[in-house]
Amino acid sequence: MNALDVFEELRFIIELIVAEQLFVWAFAKRKKNFWFKSYIGFAVLILLSVFYTEFRSLFNGTDSEFVINFISITWYISLVILSLIHIRICYEITLSDALFMGIAGYSKQHMEYILVNEVIALGIWKEVRSNLWLYALLCIGTTAIWYYLIARIFASKLKACGGILYEDRIQTVLYFLMMLVVLFYTAFLGQDIFLNGTKDYSRVNYQGATYDFFNCTLVLVVQYSIFRISTLNREKEIVKQILYERQKQYKLSKENIDMINHKCHDLKHQIQALKEANSDELNKYLNEVEDSIMFYDTVVKTENEVLNTILSEKSLYCEKHRIRLSCIVDASQLDFMSTLDIYALLGNALDNAIECVSKHKDKEKRVISLTISANGSFLSIQTNNYYEGTIHIVDGMPETTKKNQVYHGFGIKSMKHIAEKYGGTLYTSLDNSIFMLQIVIPIPAEFTRLLKEAKAGKGE
Repeated sequence: MNALDVFEELRFIIELIVAEQLFVWAFAKRKKNFWFKSYIGFAVLILLSVFYTEFRSLFNGTDSEFVINFISITWYISLVILSLIHIRICYEITLSDALFMGIAGYSKQHMEYILVNEVIALGIWKEVRSNLWLYALLCIGTTAIWYYLIARIFASKLKACGGILYEDRIQTVLYFLMMLVVLFYTAFLGQDIFLNGTKDYSRVNYQGATYDFFNCTLVLVVQYSIFRISTLNREKEIVKQILYERQKQYKLSKENIDMINHKCHDLKHQIQALKEANSDELNKYLNEVEDSIMFYDTVVKTENEVLNTILSEKSLYCEKHRIRLSCIVDASQLDFMSTLDIYALLGNALDNAIECVSKHKDKEKRVISLTISANGSFLSIQTNNYYEGTIHIVDGMPETTKKNQVYHGFGIKSMKHIAEKYGGTLYTSLDNSIFMLQIVIPIPAEFTRLLKEAKAGKGE
């Protein structure tokens, strides 16, 4: 074992981890104790690489070329698999997405290896390996440039995916496993062609390096194409959902306007009756007018205009359809969220509850409660409503029973995505015919500080 051998082994695992991290860092949410897990995993992989170097040196000089090749191939495949396990331990990511990132990361690392080792160090500039420091600087420089170029293509687009590209379906996992096997096969075959099937480093074959580089490039292109198709399909679903929500909003607005017109029509006749009423009938008509406008005073008024709009719309709809909407809200804690996110989150939650209770003929079950409160440093949003029948809940998420699963499934997923965007969680349960949806989001410390200062300034 010499310094160059140790450097080559450490270089591989470090380049591989960095390549994978450049993809995953911009994509997936980090788990609790991320840095601890990351450092421990990195240290274990480094120690294993050093151990392998020592273990591999035991077979130097042996006549069994098959044994040496078998050990080498098994080791590098195992190291890639361990790096994928490391990703799964540190990040909240599906197995399919971890395989996707691992394939892309290994392809990127191997292309840099081909350029430095097979083209420069073994071909064009053979003397560079005799100076370890110069060789290390060459590796660091080429890696930095190459990784930066690839990250520029992938990183920003991966960040916009919200932490998930593919669900863990058997077909998807098998597809990526097959792609990983093909990548391993072509990589090892390319290196064998490069060395003309021997270990004679003085007779390199640049056609083999070209073949190897082309295969890795092809894998990256396929990965990028799959990724773009997936994101375009996701965007297509979003556009469909937006159009669907706009249709629902138009219908709701039309019904609310019809209800207001109806109320105005009744008030017109009641006012006319007041003009013609005698003293005995006056109180009767005044009570009728008061009842007609009382509803508008009972709509909850909060400090948040977006919430006021949502509650006004949903309250009008509930009034017309004989649904009782009960609200206990602390709107002051919502201001750290964007207007669109508040509207989408609460609008979807109330729409789902309204659709559910609308099926009940028993008026006692046509009830929805909405609670928004701050518990410590967390914002809690909860809706409760009666639900008849059974529902399959997996990992806190209900599986829709609707035929139109594109729209209805996307609604609950969009709420979960918004919650996770702010570092929160979404959870649902069904207990004693009461369906509960709860969203818990951490309140940013900076927002809490500003809110306290604002209250102090008002003398509250």
